[in-house]
Amino acid sequence: MPYLIAESCPMNSQPSSTELKTYLDFASEIAREAGRITLQYFRTVIEIERKSDDSPVTIADRETEQHLIQRIRDQFPNHGILGEELGQVNAGSSWRWILDPIDGTQSFIHGVPLYTVLVALMHEDTPHLGVIYNPPSDDLVAAATGLGCTLNGRPTHVSTVGDFARARVHTTDWSHLAARRPRFTHELLGKLHFARTWGDGFGYMMVASGRAEAMIDPKLSAWDVAPMVPILTEAGGRFTSLEGEVDALAASGLATNGILHDQLLALARLDELLVDQPQPEA
Repeated sequence: MPYLIAESCPMNSQPSSTELKTYLDFASEIAREAGRITLQYFRTVIEIERKSDDSPVTIADRETEQHLIQRIRDQFPNHGILGEELGQVNAGSSWRWILDPIDGTQSFIHGVPLYTVLVALMHEDTPHLGVIYNPPSDDLVAAATGLGCTLNGRPTHVSTVGDFARARVHTTDWSHLAARRPRFTHELLGKLHFARTWGDGFGYMMVASGRAEAMIDPKLSAWDVAPMVPILTEAGGRFTSLEGEVDALAASGLATNGILHDQLLALARLDELLVDQPQPEA
């Protein structure tokens, strides 16, 4: 279906609710289309390549991202695009789509149904909408500034759990978190009722829909972060870096129900203090 919109949002102004609703409907539609492409390759034998950072990539990643790019260029030719696999289009545009065609490629290539498609839209430096779609379960979380957050079209909200003894906390890999923030990880695991590695975008979906209290990532890229800011905000939670920065392009991520956020940030600072302590002389 065509998405007709007057792209007249002046620089530094806020987009209207009508504009954002149009963009959000489109983002949700193309995320589902992208998901159907991934399912054609899911649990099949495909070649796995290695990128320069040694992370895996497949034909499914590239074909899915190409579809997303083409749909956006057909509908909004003046918009910019930043994708994980295929780079930038219209880099100077005030509107910029941020894409991760398969977030959780390790899960995808091993047949684990926890990977997601991520779509976000930024105006200038602010992310105004985000979509997380899990193709195997057909679950889609979507949010835009001022429009709330939904799970499969119905309003969804973060949980109200307020103590670690009942909290469900996720990360993509606890060993990676421990390697970067050892004291934080040790202290946190000693307090938690429930710690799992249902991570990547799936973990953020769990927090936004009230099925987990926190999701932690010690290292992120733009396409990992941009959708989470509007999604967690509109779901009633919080998203910052592990340093507490509210940054759409942060290099780490802490998503919570809001109630536990400051306590987790305080624990995260344990490793900062450890780094700042004077080192003994050799």
